[in-house]
Amino acid sequence: MAANDIARVYASSLVEFGQEKKILPEIEEEITFLAGLLTENSELRNFFASPGITKEAKKNFIEKVFKGRLSDQITNFLKVLIDHDRQNSIIDINEALGAIVDEVNNRQRVTVITSVGLDSAMKNKLAARLKEVFKKEIILNEEVNTGILGGIIIKVGDTVIDGSLVKDLKNIKNNLLNSKVRSEAAYED
Repeated sequence: MAANDIARVYASSLVEFGQEKKILPEIEEEITFLAGLLTENSELRNFFASPGITKEAKKNFIEKVFKGRLSDQITNFLKVLIDHDRQNSIIDINEALGAIVDEVNNRQRVTVITSVGLDSAMKNKLAARLKEVFKKEIILNEEVNTGILGGIIIKVGDTVIDGSLVKDLKNIKNNLLNSKVRSEAAYED
């Protein structure tokens, strides 16, 4: 079974459990916290990945460090991951969990890339328009990239809507080059 498939199985179980116990937002928050911690802290990541450290030592560590900071459900979930040698999948589980929770809550994550930051009025207008299009609650993630010169790039899942000035300039360049080639071919006869 591929790593992403495994992550989806664990994430689905978390969502089902969270819905049943009515604690899904808390579960999502705690798993996101753990994934962020593992992303930022290479020592912790290496500790969990190390085959030289026993499962019991890892579970004792979790008990000492996270007891009282994380819910008992997530602490126990981490122990289950360790028992099945899946503790390295926490970041993937977080991504899968986010996607499933977004689907359950009818949310759509959208990345907006502009050359300068958008003001709140423009963000609201863009979010409202995207909400009309996708019929979902929109979660905007804004990125600033001065390399696009102007315009906007919108990423929704695997779909990219490129309305940047750089793309337009490249299109114009390609059209001019193609026109030049065609006109030279016409005069060669």
